[in-house]
Amino acid sequence: MHRVFYFCYMKIRKFIIKFILNIFPPLLFNRIILKEISDDFSEMNVVIRKSLFNMNFHRTIFGGSIFSACDPYLPTMYYHIFANKKRKLIIWLKSASIEYLKPANSCLKINFKITKKDVNLAEDALDQKGKFEIWHTVEAINNQGEVCAKAKMQIYLRDNNNKNKLDFKIFNNKNSGICRNTFFSSNKTKLLSCSSFYRDYTLINPHTMR
Repeated sequence: MHRVFYFCYMKIRKFIIKFILNIFPPLLFNRIILKEISDDFSEMNVVIRKSLFNMNFHRTIFGGSIFSACDPYLPTMYYHIFANKKRKLIIWLKSASIEYLKPANSCLKINFKITKKDVNLAEDALDQKGKFEIWHTVEAINNQGEVCAKAKMQIYLRDNNNKNKLDFKIFNNKNSGICRNTFFSSNKTKLLSCSSFYRDYTLINPHTMR
């Protein structure tokens, strides 16, 4: 009974995600369609349909439409992979670049895939540092099997649920009527410093403390 309920829940969840992404205006009007989602959210197949909405003067798919198709899917996949593990993260596309190799004269297919190795690397880094960055490469392939564009994307993941993962420690000192809160981080750079008459917040690298 539990397995049947879980199966139905996953099917409904996948349907809702596909529906929301496919009616999202920047994707809808660029004719970018999410066709398939794997049960564990480790793989998505996307199609860019050639139409009047995304053609340029050369009657090929506009480069901006191809780039747009590389934006939302990997962060969405990572989010739901970790949500299935009862872990909610902050995830976004931090950086991206694209190389156009051939004119896109037909519809394009893009396969997004996250391996178990990628997930394990992310889990280890999140447990140790509270954040993780990873690069992925995808290819836009036409109906003849030719690669028309290749995109590289850097995905950023962060876990804010446990402050200890970000290596912060707080010490309270009282000196001449001023309450001083000092935040120590393992980061080598000084990230924040602001003070007032009653309270002074300073983020200091402990390795520079004497």
